[in-house]
Amino acid sequence: MDKTALTAGTGRVWPYAALGALTVGVLLFLAGANAVGIAPDREGKTSVADALHTQMHDDAVQAFVEQRYAAAYGRFMALADEGHAPSAVMALAMVSHGASLFGSQWSATPWQVQRWSALAVDEVREHGPLVTEHDSGD
Repeated sequence: MDKTALTAGTGRVWPYAALGALTVGVLLFLAGANAVGIAPDREGKTSVADALHTQMHDDAVQAFVEQRYAAAYGRFMALADEGHAPSAVMALAMVSHGASLFGSQWSATPWQVQRWSALAVDEVREHGPLVTEHDSGD
């Protein structure tokens, strides 16, 4: 069986693993399970970059909640390009389902899609078990 899937409307071919990771990642985001905090380093300190990324992510989430999707995508995209995994999950979701869910189509380069997909897979591996912990059975 071919290990790729064509995403609807984008003309892009993504690996099945990335699509599965994207689905779980979006569920994590919507459930609030992947809330971003400032993680201390080994010495218990946080970097200015971590604090800035957290603020930028909070701004992106706020724009998303307020249905300012273009602003949210721009922020998620910039963070994803810097290697921020939760933002990569959202940027991928918005790129692949933009027209149908948000009324706009956004673009990403093949490099961005590949990089964000790898970040999303890592994010799901790290936070995937939280989905079952938060499952209420409803």
